[in-house]
Amino acid sequence: MNWTHSIQQKLKAGLALAIVFLLVLFTNLIDRNHFSRLQESFASVYKDRLMVENYIFKLSSLINEKRFYLYDSTHISAASENWQTTNQAIDSLLAHYQTTKYTEKETRLFEDFKKELTELENMEAAYYQEAQTATRLKAIETKHQELVALLKGLSDIQIEEGQNLIAESNDVIALSNSFSRFEIIILIVIGVFAQVLVITSKPIKPKFPQKFNLN
Repeated sequence: MNWTHSIQQKLKAGLALAIVFLLVLFTNLIDRNHFSRLQESFASVYKDRLMVENYIFKLSSLINEKRFYLYDSTHISAASENWQTTNQAIDSLLAHYQTTKYTEKETRLFEDFKKELTELENMEAAYYQEAQTATRLKAIETKHQELVALLKGLSDIQIEEGQNLIAESNDVIALSNSFSRFEIIILIVIGVFAQVLVITSKPIKPKFPQKFNLN
């Protein structure tokens, strides 16, 4: 019957519209998730990698300053005061560093660095407050080199993790592009299907022809 055929056509059209709606909703949710992940990646690159690299650079500079103070034997009291100021600056940087996100390897290196730094400060305190001996100076120099090596290891991690975050962001962008292409293909298919429904639909005709010239 024509009316049943018409209803079937309308149901098919309604189903096609429902699929379009669900598809748009689904891809919108996926895009939001991708955008959120990209935001997190870029924020992490800045806060947890670029800023940390800046902290590491400053820590390295401050440790080098501490080395120069050791050789200022003519102004040992002034060197001691500068040493204390430098230690405070280092503590401030460490406090900032500790607010960032660590990897497992970075956690181990950072804990080693803090431990070695405490030992260095104790050795330096003994040097300034007790006696400036060559033996102590040599031990302090060795400790400085160990700290610089740990800072280099931490710096290498920042580069490696930064590259990983960029690679992850590129993967998210590629996945988002794939979903967009899939959405376009589905919309084209549904559009063609809707056109076919329009073309093949038949108008409802009366079962018996009406006579208009009865008079």
